[in-house]
Amino acid sequence: MNKRSEIGSGLVLIVFAAAFYALSFQIQFTTSDILGSRFFPQAASILIAFLAVIQILQALRGGRTETAAEQADANRSGAEEAGKEKNDSGIVPLLLTVAALFAYYFVIQQVGFVATSIAYLLFESRVLMNKKELENKKLVAIVVVTDILFPVFLNFIFYNIFHIQLPAGRLFR
Repeated sequence: MNKRSEIGSGLVLIVFAAAFYALSFQIQFTTSDILGSRFFPQAASILIAFLAVIQILQALRGGRTETAAEQADANRSGAEEAGKEKNDSGIVPLLLTVAALFAYYFVIQQVGFVATSIAYLLFESRVLMNKKELENKKLVAIVVVTDILFPVFLNFIFYNIFHIQLPAGRLFR
């Protein structure tokens, strides 16, 4: 993405986070848990805004700028690969992601949060990684371990700290 689109998407995320935060006050406040029912949506909106600010600052700072020769090489190799790979346009990963999200929504109650999340993250990692990244065995191992540990960690945090039971699924009851 170029500098303008990075800044633009960051600003859109900040507006989204502000609206999300404001709408969280419409959630009926409960004291059934320590933090209350509004905590998670408000924390998520603050995190989104924080990450959007980081994105904007990195775009303003400029990051790494490519030389004209590097851009020409990238364009040339990109044109060659475009002829070889038809799903390089981004529409196939988008469609696979949307399908995976729908499947996740319908399967989570049956299979449970941890198993469904692990399967979703592994699938999504495969969809979003390019061929060069998939050839890097160390990177693939890190991604697989992270995809397995993250849902387990989230389930532990929600159950033991927030006292919220995430869907266990009918298979594991």
